[in-house]
Amino acid sequence: MKKLEKEFDKMLFKEMVFSVIFAILGVIIIAKSEMTNKVVGILIGIFLLLFGIYYIYTAFERNRLKLFHYNYLFGILSILLGIFIIFNPFSIINFLNILLGIWLIEESVKKFVYFLYLRRENAPFKSVLILSSVLLMFLGIMLLFNPFTTMVITKTVGMFILLYNLVNLSDLVLLRRNSKMVLEILK
Repeated sequence: MKKLEKEFDKMLFKEMVFSVIFAILGVIIIAKSEMTNKVVGILIGIFLLLFGIYYIYTAFERNRLKLFHYNYLFGILSILLGIFIIFNPFSIINFLNILLGIWLIEESVKKFVYFLYLRRENAPFKSVLILSSVLLMFLGIMLLFNPFTTMVITKTVGMFILLYNLVNLSDLVLLRRNSKMVLEILK
C-alpha cells in the first residue's frame, strides 16, 4: 500500500505542477489576447501547411500503393487550409473555443464521477468536488454558446483556463491531503 500511496502522491504533485503552469498560461492569454490569437492561428496554419507537404511527399514516395493515391488531394487541401489560416489567424479561434468548451464539460463530468465515489464514503471534501464540477460545467457551456467577440473570447478563454486550473489545484490539494482515505475508497 505504501508504494501505491507514493505513486498516487507523485501523480497528484505532477498534476498540481501542470495546473500552476496552465494557470500562468491563462494569465498570459488574458494579458496578451491579440498576440495570442495571431500566434495560435499562425502556428496551426504552419502545421497544416507542413502536414500538406508531407501528404504530397507520401503520395509521390508511395504512389504504387492505392492507399496513398488520395494523399495528393489531402495534401493540397491541407496546404490551402494552412495558407488560409496563416493569413486569417482569427478564424481558428472560434473552433478552438468550442473544443475548449467541450473539454471543460468533460472535466466537469469527471469531477462529478469523483464526487459520486467519494460521496458514498462521506468524504469531508466532497462538496468542493461537486462545486467545481458545477462551475466547470457552467464555464464549458458558456464557451460553447459563445456570446462574445473574438478578443473578448480570447480573454474569456484565458480567464476560464485560469479559473479551471485554480479549481483543479484546490481539488488536487484536498485529494493529496486525504490520499490515504481516497486510496481506501477507490480500492
